[in-house]
Amino acid sequence: MRIAQVSPLPPSRTGVAEFATRIERELAKHAEVESFTEAERSRLREFDARLYQIGNNPLHEGAYRAATEVPGVVELHDAVLHHFQLGRLGPESYVREFCHCHGDWLADLAKQLWKARGSSASEAMYFRYSMSRRVVESADRVIVHNPAALDMARESAPGANLVEIPHYVETPPAYSPEQLVATRLRLGIPRSLVVFGCFGFHRPTKRLRSVLRALRAVTRGWRLLVVGEFVSPDFEEALGGMLTDDRVVRIPYVSDEELWELAAITDVCVNLRWPTAGETSGIAMKLLALSKPVVVTRGPEWDRFPPGSLAGVDPGEVEEEMLAECLERLAGDEELRRAMGEAAGMHVRAHHAIEAVAPRYLSALGV
Repeated sequence: MRIAQVSPLPPSRTGVAEFATRIERELAKHAEVESFTEAERSRLREFDARLYQIGNNPLHEGAYRAATEVPGVVELHDAVLHHFQLGRLGPESYVREFCHCHGDWLADLAKQLWKARGSSASEAMYFRYSMSRRVVESADRVIVHNPAALDMARESAPGANLVEIPHYVETPPAYSPEQLVATRLRLGIPRSLVVFGCFGFHRPTKRLRSVLRALRAVTRGWRLLVVGEFVSPDFEEALGGMLTDDRVVRIPYVSDEELWELAAITDVCVNLRWPTAGETSGIAMKLLALSKPVVVTRGPEWDRFPPGSLAGVDPGEVEEEMLAECLERLAGDEELRRAMGEAAGMHVRAHHAIEAVAPRYLSALGV
């Protein structure tokens, strides 16, 4: 069997590119697989099955276009594609697409949203309207990674053929205590300090401002790893002096190998997302596979995880206060961190291991 995969691919600096490469290696054990960043319709029709990796940023233009032209299996990394559509469409085509997805009676709202698009990165209204109907309804089958995305996809195109497959995790590398101490010393972090970590592509929805403010209330000595690039220089500058705090360690984009190493020295990962696009964080999965405690924004994205395996905070006005209390508690209680991390690690190793999810991809693709 021949499978075509259309997706962002390395060297693109996106987690989906690494995700697609790993899925290709697993599928290649059972079928002939070729991956493309974009492909013509005639080329795609030569294959027995097609897998399209779709997310909410411009790097997915080739996959989105192909998925709407030649049906196949669509994997939604973000159930909300509103920002993707804003980036690719002009004002008139945006309004038409919005009305196709959500109803002609909302044309005036679409015009207002287009005019106010400068606030789309953090304004909840843009996350309320997914604009994903066209790609969902045209697919033979749609893969999502969590219950929130399942509900969003079902709402966007009732009757679509949906399947929930957990976001995979790899078996983490093993590090000796000496290696971890050496990594901390290289970064100037004494062994006595608690290490918090925020990883990935930093945008307003990752709530880094709330994290930086909440950490000011933590009484135990700490360092914060801020690893990854910012969505824009303006957003980075808007955080002002909070990023220049001596306790904040800024590290730009790193390779997957370096990311594992930094994750291994992290005591607590903070992985907030609000408003949410129904995504499952691949970086959070890495930290959970390492049996690290992870702090998340409460929501249906995490409904499959057992009680006690995650720390959750509510979005909205209470977010910062709840987060400060949560980080203070985790910083001062090593046993709590260990218990939470072990519970999460056991869950992801049982349900998210690549060996466990690969057969479900094969089934979805008809292999």
